[in-house]
Amino acid sequence: EEQGPLWYRLGDSLLTALGTVCFVTGVVEPELGRKYHMNVLEDIVNVSFFVKFVLLFWTQDFKVPWLFSGKGALDLASCLPVFCIPARLLGGPSLERTADLLQIGRFLRLLREALPSDDGKVRDYEVPIGQQICAVLLALLGTVVVSAAVLFSFENPVDQVTIVRSFEDALVYMVCIFAGRDPPWYPDKPQAKLTSAIATCCGVIFIPFLISRSLEVFMPSMMKDNKKAMLAQATVQSIAEDDGLTTWVAVIRRIDALDSGGLLTLGEANEIRRLCLARDDKVKMLDLCYGSDGPAARVDTVSLRLYAVRLRELLISSAGRP
Repeated sequence: EEQGPLWYRLGDSLLTALGTVCFVTGVVEPELGRKYHMNVLEDIVNVSFFVKFVLLFWTQDFKVPWLFSGKGALDLASCLPVFCIPARLLGGPSLERTADLLQIGRFLRLLREALPSDDGKVRDYEVPIGQQICAVLLALLGTVVVSAAVLFSFENPVDQVTIVRSFEDALVYMVCIFAGRDPPWYPDKPQAKLTSAIATCCGVIFIPFLISRSLEVFMPSMMKDNKKAMLAQATVQSIAEDDGLTTWVAVIRRIDALDSGGLLTLGEANEIRRLCLARDDKVKMLDLCYGSDGPAARVDTVSLRLYAVRLRELLISSAGRP
């Protein structure tokens, strides 16, 4: 799920677009939607995404913090339209229409491709930048269209004979909202106003994705160098953590400080470094007792002098051991 093959991501995008087409058709052209059973097809798509979300949640051992991660939150928001099914069964068309507010987050699942890993580590593989840009733009376009359809349905209730606002009006309104411009008109119905507020929040979510992808397009060399540096640093850090090298690196640095400060002779320092490379536990024990209390830069402290004495005693005992 971190990076599926291209055909998998295309299939995911096509299913998302299919569910959107079914929903928009059912709202704008209800007769056409009933004729081709668009609501049934939309329910199948919604249930499939919900099942996929449950399986992903299961792979995370049902840990609640995952729901607040980037990928978890986007997956959760994009599968919320499935709740329109119980709303229809329990409250009829009126409750289902209110639940259509959940449709606005349908396309947010496509933004996962432009997210870094949840553990914050840089990986040496990722979705190509061109595909990331296409995913972000498709998600933005789909969210605008879905928001316009929801706004259109609230501005023109079923019991209303005359259509006050056309779908084109709602589409122009949402384009202005996502572009940060003043719309040519303002909604009158309370639910339509709530739709406008939710759409505005979704527009804010898209801002960092658009900025970061634009930087990678127009400043590729700088972003590439930064990624290489971060990847190299992450690789070194992971190797050190996996092999337990971090502690021994700190020990050797303190030995170097003792050597440069004249608290150890060159021969003694070289012998202790050899023991560090062999990962002698006695050196680590002495370092934990005496060396970790004082910074490496202050070699004239009492603790570091005592540390040097104990290391020298270790060398003497090691040399006298048969």
